[in-house]
Amino acid sequence: MLKFELKRLLSPRANQISLLVFVLSALLAIFLGANAYKNIRKDQVIANIVFDKERAHLKERGNLPEMGSLAYYAKAPTQWQLSPWAALFTGQSQNNLAAMKINALALQGQIYNKEVINPSKHRAGGFDLGFVLAYILPILIGVLCVNLLSDERQSGRFRLLSAFAGNAAKKILIRALLLRFYMVSGLIVILFIVAAVLLSLPLNGVFLSVVGLSIAYCALWFLIAGVIVSLNLTGLFNSLAFISVWLVFAVLIPGAIHLVLNQQYTQQPALQASVEQRLILNDGWDQDMQAALTRFSKQYPQFSEKLSFEGRFHWKWYYAMHQLSDLAVQEHWQAHLALQQARDNSLSRIDWLSPNLVYQRALNSFSGTDTLAYQRYLLQVSAYHKQVSEFIYPYLFNDTPVTNADLDLFPAFEPSISPVRSNELYYGIVLFVILCGLFTAIIRIRFRHLAVT
Repeated sequence: MLKFELKRLLSPRANQISLLVFVLSALLAIFLGANAYKNIRKDQVIANIVFDKERAHLKERGNLPEMGSLAYYAKAPTQWQLSPWAALFTGQSQNNLAAMKINALALQGQIYNKEVINPSKHRAGGFDLGFVLAYILPILIGVLCVNLLSDERQSGRFRLLSAFAGNAAKKILIRALLLRFYMVSGLIVILFIVAAVLLSLPLNGVFLSVVGLSIAYCALWFLIAGVIVSLNLTGLFNSLAFISVWLVFAVLIPGAIHLVLNQQYTQQPALQASVEQRLILNDGWDQDMQAALTRFSKQYPQFSEKLSFEGRFHWKWYYAMHQLSDLAVQEHWQAHLALQQARDNSLSRIDWLSPNLVYQRALNSFSGTDTLAYQRYLLQVSAYHKQVSEFIYPYLFNDTPVTNADLDLFPAFEPSISPVRSNELYYGIVLFVILCGLFTAIIRIRFRHLAVT
């Protein structure tokens, strides 16, 4: 019987092509994700090596320039400490730099001038394993399942088997659905094992949780297909109904949600911060330099007795102006962080309308590649920028010459991995289990009243 069911499953050309496309898409996504993750890690390592070589070169020169010049050209590397799961669920890591270089100049301009892709235009994510499972997997399930009953009726097997006692026709139909579910679930498990081998992912409880969420998501779409099959209509209607459900969940609802959020959150405080800071820096050249240093000394009173300088320019004024420009746009910076947090909270309250959106957001949150995880990296960069600035200020205001020993004291960025937001993961599992229970009850009721025609 198993051999017969497998033959029925694999004989149709549409099934063969769909399975092949799904497997090749998933393997390609794993391969591309692994390469992208390795490139990110390589860029981060190279940035550290280059910085160390530049420092070693300065030591060899012997005649070191003053701290203002060193701090201007020395760009210290930072890194967004991504977990290996980011190779499978890329999220915001594909849109933002994960190896940003920072110096003691104004922070906001360094952050926003370095973005090569606007992340607000790519919120749905790119081609990764999460995309394949969230959007291509349901199509595979639809191809395998929605025409089961109509094909049985067309061949006459359903009428023949219905003549036997014990609901043989309905049992065979349910068995065919289960076989397809087991096979697709097995493919998902194999894909995750392949990814674990390539990325050295530990086969622990975290791995099982992600696999469990994916299987629950897979079961949900099988049950959606089962509900459509139980309507006992034509194959054309079943196909159109499944495609319509997929379009609603995968395209229309997420698109409508993001449209509503874009209309609700129209402010652009990040852009305002970048533009206003640039204007402040440009205007600073035409203003009283001593007045700027006096304003700076209110933040750092330990330098209030060392503000004077000779000539038309001094590095102490230059870095003071950059610090003042950061302070001037601090309100915009905090508004940007609050806006992103509010947008994410709003999305969390309504993403349950789309299983696809819930699933992909859960994967991105779990892998630490969501918008809030990137913001945590920016906060780490901000703290490091302050550390670098406060390291150079004593040299500038005390006119202290730089020695080789001072170069070794330059602060290094200490990355910290973003904590896993497992709540999103477990929320997705609970939601999918509840929906699976609901659709299972509907299928049981519908199959009880399935008539032989």
